[in-house]
Amino acid sequence: MKQLKLKAFYPHLFAIILLILIGFIYFYPTLQGKVVNQSDVSSFVGAAKETIDYRAANNGEEPLWTNSMFSGMPTTMISTYYKGNYLENIYEFLFVGPRPAADLILGFISFYFLMLAFGVNPWLSIVGALAFGLCSYNFQIIQVGHNAKMTAIALMPAVLAALVYAFRKNRWLGAVLFGITLSFEIMANHPQITFYLAFITIFYGVAQLYTAIKQKALPSFLKTTILLIVAAGLAGATNVNHLWPTWEYGKYTMRGGSELTLNQKNQTKGGLDKEYATAWSYGIDESLNLLIPNFKGGASAGALSKNSETYKFLKSAGAQNADQMIKQMPLYWGPQAFTAGPMYMGAIAIFLFVLGLILIKGPMKWWIVGISLLALFLGWGRHFMALSSFFYDYVPLYNKFRVPSMMLVVLQVTIPLLGIYTLNKILNGCFERQVLVKALKISLGITAGICALFALIPGLAGNFSAPIDAQAEWLQQYLPAERESLLRTDAFRSLAFILLAGAVIWAWVIQKLKVTQVAIIMGLLILADMWTVDKRYLNADHFVTQREFNSQYKLRPADNAILTDKDPNYRVLDLSVDVFNDSHTSYFHKTIGGYSAAKLQRYQDMIDYFIIPEIQNLGNALKQSPTLSSIEGSLSQQKALNMLNAKYIIIDPNSAPINNRFAYGNAWFVKDYELVDTPDDEIITLKQIDPKESAVINKEFQSIIQDKGFNFDENASIQLTSYAPNKLEYKTSATDEQLAVFSEVYYPKGWNVYVDGQPSELFRADYILRAMIVPAGEHVITFEYKPQSYFMGAKISAISSGILLLALLGCIVFYIIRYYKKKD
Repeated sequence: MKQLKLKAFYPHLFAIILLILIGFIYFYPTLQGKVVNQSDVSSFVGAAKETIDYRAANNGEEPLWTNSMFSGMPTTMISTYYKGNYLENIYEFLFVGPRPAADLILGFISFYFLMLAFGVNPWLSIVGALAFGLCSYNFQIIQVGHNAKMTAIALMPAVLAALVYAFRKNRWLGAVLFGITLSFEIMANHPQITFYLAFITIFYGVAQLYTAIKQKALPSFLKTTILLIVAAGLAGATNVNHLWPTWEYGKYTMRGGSELTLNQKNQTKGGLDKEYATAWSYGIDESLNLLIPNFKGGASAGALSKNSETYKFLKSAGAQNADQMIKQMPLYWGPQAFTAGPMYMGAIAIFLFVLGLILIKGPMKWWIVGISLLALFLGWGRHFMALSSFFYDYVPLYNKFRVPSMMLVVLQVTIPLLGIYTLNKILNGCFERQVLVKALKISLGITAGICALFALIPGLAGNFSAPIDAQAEWLQQYLPAERESLLRTDAFRSLAFILLAGAVIWAWVIQKLKVTQVAIIMGLLILADMWTVDKRYLNADHFVTQREFNSQYKLRPADNAILTDKDPNYRVLDLSVDVFNDSHTSYFHKTIGGYSAAKLQRYQDMIDYFIIPEIQNLGNALKQSPTLSSIEGSLSQQKALNMLNAKYIIIDPNSAPINNRFAYGNAWFVKDYELVDTPDDEIITLKQIDPKESAVINKEFQSIIQDKGFNFDENASIQLTSYAPNKLEYKTSATDEQLAVFSEVYYPKGWNVYVDGQPSELFRADYILRAMIVPAGEHVITFEYKPQSYFMGAKISAISSGILLLALLGCIVFYIIRYYKKKD
């Protein structure tokens, strides 16, 4: 019996070690114990503080609900450790070292295996891995803290590699690997990226179907497809522990759409408002960013050199902070509100992609072309509204996602895939010299020609002005010329890399270079091209020590004053920050605001129709007469803030907060109620009543409250006696049955209420709050949050992940036994 030949694995071992080294070299500050100063991670730390503290104090138990943001919401999209999926142990093993280096390395290795699955040699597979992993968008999202998105992007090629392996090599092992990698992809918990991955797999599947029909191999195709569908089902089932709560929660969030009909102009069917969803749409001409990184100026806050005319002006004008100002210039002049930078795919990668469009024939080219064009067109969002509206209205789940420009991540996969696949075919001698030379000329003419055109005549791109320039005369005077210079420089830069790449291929054609030499040189060129652009958006300056990162959560004087209050549950309105786009205040307090792209839709409605107008009213009162009496006069009129128990209002973080004595408290009894027919009626009626005296109740709860006539007891009391994010206890005392309203957000999935330990009925009042009928006498009322989706989901995940693990083990044992039997 012969031993397994290890030499066959040496090239792959070398490739993996090399890619790991490149990842750590780029992110070398992580080896010094530093972290990227990520804004989204800063938001996460504030948003998740209550959850993390509860988990630490309760032996890892999940609260599943937090009151730290938006007056209360599930932790589904904030921080929840889901149980049951046994594949998580393997998943954690995928990450080599600290993040973000681990995510970049995962992306490298993932794409390396995709290239191998398509039959590309290991050397060129390394080149493809670099072209994919070093796309500038990856570094921009890492810089701001979109870690889940980066992980999901990094895993996309691995899922495709397993899919390709199933069709091209071994359907059984491929299907098992597809199930496991897809499970990992879903586990990364960025549904939008996974949704885009589904588009790629569908296009590839259609290409395989076409090939099967043409080759009369339909039975084989169907067998493989059935196995893959089963594997995909198991992959989804392994993640039911978080997919079920996410799906359940999504119906009640902004992603599920508003129940209101007061403004339906841009509302999708059960999804996001179209205007909101398409806010970040890639401009049509902005697409040239894929080839020329600074075509639209780069980032909204980009750096200019000290040799620039702008810097010279700032110094001459006596700007003391000119050195800092020049690092944060508003260079972007495209149609998006702001951007972290361009989605630069690499000049060489695009050149090779265009070369592939000319040379590659058949389904391999057309499925890539099809999905690439669709991704590009959908990435244009509001600039191609006919297509976007169709997808928002008719394609399932599409209207749950915003930021159409994110669809361009598909091109991060397809452009280097076709480009390096083509280069591999060239170096394998698959094309006649005459055909290759002609294709080389055409692709150079297109890509190098575009770069040369804008390098020589940059004015073709536009006038280089942006709306922000109107803020200062000096911006209008200097920045257009700076933007023009940036475009010209990068156009020459891309031109140079394209010509160098073309020269390398030509050197091989005339037999001056060998295959391995071509791969090494091309890899170095792509590394030089992408690395230097990436450093514009994520470099050593973006790293800080952990201590420096944590310093942003220091207690302010206003925080210290509020924390002397021993009431376990009140809310804070912090007007010193961007109320609905900042969660730093949530680090210390339960807040009216916060930051989440998936807040409850009914709470968003309250923000739009009540909270923002009330904040504006309060602001006007402060401006007109900043006296205590005028402020209190205004506060007494702010019914939404009061019923949400906004007990403290921070105006200046370095001063004492305003103590709002008009806040209704944790709960109160009301004298009367009004039954209304629709959500619109709830909003309208709530504007008309005094929520302290009366409640607005939708008729969907009529069966609970009908025929109830309440004798209001002025001496009745209701008091919060125990607080935890997922469990609240109150003591009540009343001579007659009372209608109680609680300053807690109503959510129908998971909250249960008990009176003296016996189940009772909970319903919604005042559009967003909880309410119940409290019996006469003295009682203990308990709210508990135990969503079935979390606990049942864990059981389903355990069973499904166990099946996948057994299938993997079975495949490994089977192929080991078969290998040694063949060798005997």
